[in-house]
Amino acid sequence: MYYLIGKKLSHSFSKQIHHLFGNTKYDLCEVNSLSDFVKNHNYKGFNITNPYKTEVISLLDELDPIAKETQSVNTVIRRDNKLIGYNTDYYGLKETLNYNQVNIKGKDVLILGNGSVSKTVFKLLTDLKANSIVKLCRTIRGQNEYLFKDYKNYTDYDILINTTTVGMYPNNDTCSLLSLTDFSKLDVVIDLIYNPLRTALLIEAEKLNIKIINGLQMLVMQAKKAHEIFHNIEIPKNLANKIYKKTFNNYVNLVFVGLPLSGKTKYAKTIGKYLSKTVIDVDQCIEKTEGKSVSDIFLDKGEAAFRLMEHDSVIKIYKDHVLAVSTGGGLIENDKAMDLLKQNGLVVFLNKNPKDIARKNIYNRPLLIDPNAIFAIAKRRVPLYIKYSDFVININGSTEYHINEIKEKVDEYTNR
Repeated sequence: MYYLIGKKLSHSFSKQIHHLFGNTKYDLCEVNSLSDFVKNHNYKGFNITNPYKTEVISLLDELDPIAKETQSVNTVIRRDNKLIGYNTDYYGLKETLNYNQVNIKGKDVLILGNGSVSKTVFKLLTDLKANSIVKLCRTIRGQNEYLFKDYKNYTDYDILINTTTVGMYPNNDTCSLLSLTDFSKLDVVIDLIYNPLRTALLIEAEKLNIKIINGLQMLVMQAKKAHEIFHNIEIPKNLANKIYKKTFNNYVNLVFVGLPLSGKTKYAKTIGKYLSKTVIDVDQCIEKTEGKSVSDIFLDKGEAAFRLMEHDSVIKIYKDHVLAVSTGGGLIENDKAMDLLKQNGLVVFLNKNPKDIARKNIYNRPLLIDPNAIFAIAKRRVPLYIKYSDFVININGSTEYHINEIKEKVDEYTNR
């Protein structure tokens, strides 16, 4: 058997990724005693995540050169009665930078955190000839390290890489360590967290039109290298890239936004069936909870109360994966709720012409008692749909045509 070991692994995608590489004898194992696992468990090899990447070194017989230099191990294999430790995170991050065409040479890079992963990042950045590398941390332990509160001294840096667990599942809503609005030259923000797919840090960067990269590809690429070590084989890089895209597509939510009667529920149900995603209709969830229709909720409790119910519904689902979500037309006006949905979701704006909606037989829509009201709603909301959407689908063809268009755009997202 092969394992990923760590204290808490509820956030991990590693089992599914190794299975896609062909290792079906790979499982997750939460351990409280690293020494007990290493000495007494039956395994051929294992991966290690926090907080054991440095602690495991004292239990091993040999280290590969990168693991020795960084004092960080994430892959161990039993070979010739010896336990040999490797650092495949280095390879994973290097391939991620290559795939995303991020050039490090001559750049000033800010690292958040000074744990074991940060050592690997520092080593790679040094090898790639970064101009300057600074770590921000809570407790200074070495050279080139400064406290988080001093981050404004480095707001002219080019690249920021988060190696901390701040914002990682299940603590998705933890506040970011610093504000990106203070930075004047940032080209790229990289967060090595992959669950959620977009942390609050990455969402803020995206709003500032800064290129973002999450930790999913690094996870897949380090798993590729670990799989090669475990089984003494070589995996083509294009296969690993396909597994990265498949993993992203499997886990990402698709969140449909648009004007009332633009087809959000229909498209969520259809794409959910095509891509095996659980369908969530926010309005229907509220109706089920309240035991009455949206129209009656508006009548009895008012729009403000309904908007709070919408937000509560988002709180219940935003940490989940593999969803197709149909939102109410007005949810787009709730900035906080939209930011939460974007953590694990690609937002799809179904852009239907308000004139086509006004021609429909409209009933049971509290904000559309007069069909012409759709034009006022569109004037207010369409700019917000565009602001929050990851891509726009102009509804002017068949459902099948647009479903294929959505699938293509999701694939394109991983090629940015």
